[in-house]
Amino acid sequence: MIASGTITLVDPAAELDHVSEALAPRLQSLAGKRIALIDNTKHNADRFLEAIRSLLVKRHGVAGFEYFRKFSASVPTPPEVIERLTKSCDALVHGVAD
Repeated sequence: MIASGTITLVDPAAELDHVSEALAPRLQSLAGKRIALIDNTKHNADRFLEAIRSLLVKRHGVAGFEYFRKFSASVPTPPEVIERLTKSCDALVHGVAD
């Protein structure tokens, strides 16, 4: 957990600007919430996200999910997809696995 409430994003492809973004407020509960799952296409990312999905339903009462699978792990999630997911979901899990 990050205590300061901000996170610094660094793009390894171009370190011209450092951007600090405030973290979203922590949800009081996951019960009844919609969660976005982003699969980065790395080996076992789908299995990781399925395990997370199952735990979120069983232990926290999550109501639904929206799933996006990236074309490749080496390309970012398109900004329009991030925008859509942040509007339609309450939280997001980005699956990275190997």
